[in-house]
This record gives sequence, structure tokens and C-alpha cells, in this order.
Amino acid sequence: MQLQKLSLGILIASLSLTGAQAQSLQIGSEQRKAVALTLYNQNLGLVRETRELPPLRSQQEVTLEDVSEQMQVESLRIDNAGQILEQNLNTNLLNQHNLLKHYVGKRLQLARLNPVSGQEVVTEVQLLNIDGNRALIKRNNRFESIPLNNQWRFIYPSLPSNLLSKPSVNFRSVGTSRSQESRISYLTGGLSWGMDYVLTLNEAGNRATLDGRASLTNQTGTDFKNAQISLVAGNLNNPGNARHAEMLQADFAMGAAVRSAPKAMAQEELGDFHLFDLPNKVDLLDGQVKQVAFMNADGIPVDRSYNYEFLVYPTLERNQHRVKPELTLKFRNDQKSKLGLPLPGGKIRTFTPDSKGMLQFAGGSRISHTGKNDEVEIRQGKAFDLSIHRKQTHFSKTFNGFLVGQELRITNTRSTAAKLEMTANFPLTWKMESSSHKYEKVMGGSARWIIDVPAKGDALLKFKVQMEKR
Repeated sequence: MQLQKLSLGILIASLSLTGAQAQSLQIGSEQRKAVALTLYNQNLGLVRETRELPPLRSQQEVTLEDVSEQMQVESLRIDNAGQILEQNLNTNLLNQHNLLKHYVGKRLQLARLNPVSGQEVVTEVQLLNIDGNRALIKRNNRFESIPLNNQWRFIYPSLPSNLLSKPSVNFRSVGTSRSQESRISYLTGGLSWGMDYVLTLNEAGNRATLDGRASLTNQTGTDFKNAQISLVAGNLNNPGNARHAEMLQADFAMGAAVRSAPKAMAQEELGDFHLFDLPNKVDLLDGQVKQVAFMNADGIPVDRSYNYEFLVYPTLERNQHRVKPELTLKFRNDQKSKLGLPLPGGKIRTFTPDSKGMLQFAGGSRISHTGKNDEVEIRQGKAFDLSIHRKQTHFSKTFNGFLVGQELRITNTRSTAAKLEMTANFPLTWKMESSSHKYEKVMGGSARWIIDVPAKGDALLKFKVQMEKR
């Protein structure tokens, strides 16, 4: 009798242990001790976090909640949780589309609102298929196609257990003997950053203040609170394979070990890219675009120039061209100009004061990644007070080519002088026969002139070029 009781007790204990092992251990963001994000320019981020884990039994299933739904699962690494035997990313989320897919072939209720009477009629149907914004159903032995809009709605008898309210990661390991902090890292889409600059000119237009803000974007489906954030400037390849992911994680794990939270924006080279650390931890919530201060510089010398580029055809041309040159602002990214740090590429907007001292928007464009001591060019748009009248003054055939003459008259109605950069492109091998102004060869197939145009005056450029057939 005692033996039977003992056997029964062992059986109950064994069943209880089996049930406990089958039950997944939930580890959410509440157990998160620290999180660090590295954001890239091209919809890519590296997530590194630590979470507190209790002792784990061998083969016990652990569910990590509050992870990115765009995780690259092949890049997932879980350390200090025992040797990992298997890991799975679960992104089968509870939404209207997945719920309808689950009930294809099953019976459920269909409710329709009568727009005239305002009453709702509920019938039982079988859902046969979903195609875009229409559903195919069977009702009273008849087959119907109905639109998925606000006049029709399905009533579901229950929610399927395999659909999750938020993404998660499941893993099993050989187990651990004590509580410890586990390190979790992975690459994910849905994280990115970009730069936005504001260039404010002084009244004379020859000096400016440059303010830069980094825009951080989170579309991962989860929140990252109190995160230490690093930004990588540059366009790097992301083949999405596990080896590449391991290399990225190793690089940044090494950097994280020697870096502490800086008091100011820290910058370092990362191979051919640049890494910036934000000075303070921030909350980056799902669906949020957060702007943080990146840089500020005052008293930057700015050069205003005008550009016009044109093609000289080896044909007789009777048309005359009246155009406006492009206005370009330029400054040097060096210490002499109060700068001298790598400037990540991004949008730049220019503001200039009017006669009342109010700032007005004066155009803008995008700048590329600009290294130390490089020049920054900002194309503002078409100049208003400068005009160019271009026409062909000579055309003749020669022994092995053509002789073409051009005349360009530049008119300046501004109260200040202007400097105009003009570039002529030649489709054939060329040799300048004559030119009223000094020029330089550019890339072999072009000639460039710098023309000074006086205030409320004009300037005339005349040249003849010999173009030879190849």
C-alpha cells in the first residue's frame, strides 16, 4: 500500500515537472537592465541589451518579449544563458489580416449594417478565401463575394492561440545553475537615422551659423527606453548573412567595452565610416521620430557663387538661349572655418534675414558625407538677378572636324558684384582656338571659366573651339 502511494506521488511529481518544463518562462522589458542601439543610415540598427535571467533548467523554453518584429534572426546572439540549442523568432502577430487567414475554411458570423434602417443583421457563414479587400464566403449554400469595408464585419468565436499581441523570441538551452545577466544582440530593420542642418546667414550673406540635428526613427514595433545610442555615418553593405552580422556585433561589442557614456558628442573612425555617440541616454519609442542636437558652429565664412553648365554641339545652331545660373553656397569644413569634424550627409535648409531682421527660407538641398577639410556645396536654386544670353557666333567645317564660336553675355542687376563659374562640355576631342577670358581644362572634356560680373553691369565671354572627329 505504501509502495503504491509512493509510486503515485512520484508519478504526480513527474507530471508536474513535465508541465512546468512545457510552460514558457516569460522575460519582458521589465527584466531589461541596459540597452544600447547603433543606428545606420539605411534602415538598419544593431540592438544590444542585457536582461536578468533566473536559473534555467535544461531544455526549458524561454520567451524574450519586446523585441523588434523586423529582427534579422540569423544575426541573433544570446550569451550567458547556457549553450543555446534552438532559437525562434515569432512574428505571427494578431491583426485583421492574420485573423482572417486563420479562419479561412471555418465558420464564423458575418454582420452587416443596413445603411437605410440603421439595423445590423447577423448571419452564420463559412469563410472560403481572402483576396485583397474582398472576401469569398458561403452562406445558405450560396457563394458570395463581399467587400471588406465598414458596412461588413466578421465576428470571431475565439482568438487563436498562435497569434501574438507582440513579437517575441523563444529559445532553449542546456540550462544554467544560477541567476545571471544575459547579453542579447541582433540586427534589425526599422531603425535608422538621418541628418538635418539649418544654415543661418548674416545680413551680408558672407558668414553663417550651422546647426545640425540627428533624426532617429523607430519602426520596429517595440520601445527602447533609456537607451545609449550610437550613430554610424556612411553607406555600408548589409548582405544579411550571419557571418556579416557576427562581424558587426564583434566590432561594436569591442567598442562598447572601452567606451563609457560621454559628456559631449563623441566621434571616432570605424574603418571607412564614422561613429558618433550621443552624450545622454534617450527613450526611442515605436513609431517615433526623435531629433537630438548633433553639432553647432558660428561664424562660418561662406562663399556665394553662381554656376552655369552647357554643351557645345558640333553643328550649326540658330537658337539663342536665355537662362538663369544656379546659386551655390560653399564653405570649407576645417578648423579655420570653425568646423573640422566629419559632417554626415543629410538635408540642409538655408535661412537669411530680411530688412526687418526676420528670417526667411532661402532654399536648400542635400549634402553628401563630407570629411574634414573638404568643401561643402549647397545648391540653393536659380539666381533671380543674374541672366545669361548664349548664342552661336561661328560654325564651319574643317579638314577633320568643326570650328565653333560661342558668345555669352552675363547681366547682373544686383547692387553687389557676382562671381560666375561657367563650364562648357565638348562631345569631341577639342582644342581652344581663342578665348576672351582665362580658362582651365576640367576632366579632359570640359573648359571652365570664372567670370567676375560687376554690380549693375555685365560681362561678355567669347571663345572659339576646334572639335575633331575621332
